[in-house]
Amino acid sequence: MPGNGTNPSQIKQVIPMFNTSTAVRNGNPSSIERLFATGLKPLQFPADLDLCRDRVPAARPCAATRFAAEAGKLSSRNAFRPALGVDDWRTLASFCIEKRLPADYRVVVRGRADRTLRFVVEGSLWQVPAAGAGQSRLLLPGTVLGEDTLFSDAPGDLEVRTLEDSLILELSLPRQKELTAACPAIAFELLRAAGAVIAARGRTSAACQEPATN
Repeated sequence: MPGNGTNPSQIKQVIPMFNTSTAVRNGNPSSIERLFATGLKPLQFPADLDLCRDRVPAARPCAATRFAAEAGKLSSRNAFRPALGVDDWRTLASFCIEKRLPADYRVVVRGRADRTLRFVVEGSLWQVPAAGAGQSRLLLPGTVLGEDTLFSDAPGDLEVRTLEDSLILELSLPRQKELTAACPAIAFELLRAAGAVIAARGRTSAACQEPATN
């Protein structure tokens, strides 16, 4: 017997709301079915639901695709070449921040923990390592800066400044984490390409330190 003075007739009116017959359910397609019936597609999860990122329309020039084009021109074994398509680069750009920097701008400060990965799109930068840690290096369009920080949170030993007006893309640590969650395949390619750059640099350094043999 229902308690609290409940009218049985009221129960009969409530129950059908939660026990809809199969015939009625089949006659009322779900919202997903109606969506496909009208030719629309649901949003892909989770990248397309991220409303915080700036989308890069296909008709607009993209700094990331320009970087990829410059990287493809480099002949160095240290070149950064992830296996990404044009759409992948545009997606990556939506996680990055574009920065136009003046000449003699201090990009990286020695001794600071900086986990940002940077892509040189225009201009040139001068990278100076700590004493005894290697040679200074010119960073041209198509090169990356900060590949080591993808694998370590230790304070860096590099000092980097711009030599001229330059354009770079910055992928901060929080954005790296968001990219990994939303687009793991792209994040994996970045790690793979960064590891290849580090490995090539290590081989070059080891070859330079080998003693000459007669």
